[in-house]
Amino acid sequence: MRYRENREQTAELLRMVLPLMSRHAAGFHPLSFAVWYEYAAGTNQQLKAAVDARVAANVRLTDTDIEELFDRHVAMRDIESSMKVRARIQEVVEQVTETTAKASLEVGRYNDGLSGYQERLKRNFDKEALTEVVMGLLGDTDRVRSRTTDLQNNLEVNSREARRLQGELEIAQGKAQVDPLTGLLNGRGLEHRVRDNYPSGLPVGALLHLSIDQFAGVGDNAGHVLADRVLAAIAQVISNGAGHGTLLARSGGENYLLLLPGRSSAEALEQAERIRASVERCRVRRLDSETAVTTVTVSIGAVMLNGGEVLAAAVARAEQATALSSQEGGNRITVGGA
Repeated sequence: MRYRENREQTAELLRMVLPLMSRHAAGFHPLSFAVWYEYAAGTNQQLKAAVDARVAANVRLTDTDIEELFDRHVAMRDIESSMKVRARIQEVVEQVTETTAKASLEVGRYNDGLSGYQERLKRNFDKEALTEVVMGLLGDTDRVRSRTTDLQNNLEVNSREARRLQGELEIAQGKAQVDPLTGLLNGRGLEHRVRDNYPSGLPVGALLHLSIDQFAGVGDNAGHVLADRVLAAIAQVISNGAGHGTLLARSGGENYLLLLPGRSSAEALEQAERIRASVERCRVRRLDSETAVTTVTVSIGAVMLNGGEVLAAAVARAEQATALSSQEGGNRITVGGA
């Protein structure tokens, strides 16, 4: 796990982080908190050096600065951790392979020895020859047993190590592939999940691309805090209407993707309409007031998948359909072409 501080330590860090955040222009959102938390905790020296350099230059960090710092020094570190774990797993595999090869070689020698003993007894079956054969068999058996025991011990040790590394890898990948604001997969996470689940290409079904209409105005008029709440709220609405087996992702900015395996065109459009209507009814309020965003809607592009298509190509088709929905005024669904 990356964060090992206990409750009392995190409470103290919280008291340190809020003043740090308030001195800069970036919003009080999860990305900003993550950056300042690791800065205050002193666990990320590269991040601390990068922030200190900007502070020394009297730079007030903006949302763009925070996103850059997060991507380079927080998210990228998770990717590097993932690569290191993968390399260690490869070492474990190579160790097992080497031990197995040695055991296999010893067994091969043992078999050759048995054939030799058999030929010798055929030529001369006297007491002396029998004694030599028995002693040879005992020695060879001990060596094979020793090598087999080594192999078994090696497999047990490396099996435990592999399970531990797999857990670390899942943690590292999970942190690198999840959008911290919404809890959904990010674009990289969706790519990995599709690659793992569908190695031969996208399945038969549908892909929906959603974009919040005129989202830039939300941040300009209501502020970044409320804009982040809108992003999180829309993610929750989408999640509630996703259905079993759906893969969800925030693909960047105000955009979301839903992969619907096995859905027919009618089923996909019905699901898209439910989500569109739910978003239209959604009201997002500030935590500190009754101010509500009353005009949050989404444009949706829907494309059908025949199976085997590359994710990037399907996303491009869906984005084109979403763009048509936006051009027509938003808050509508457009079906994209093949």
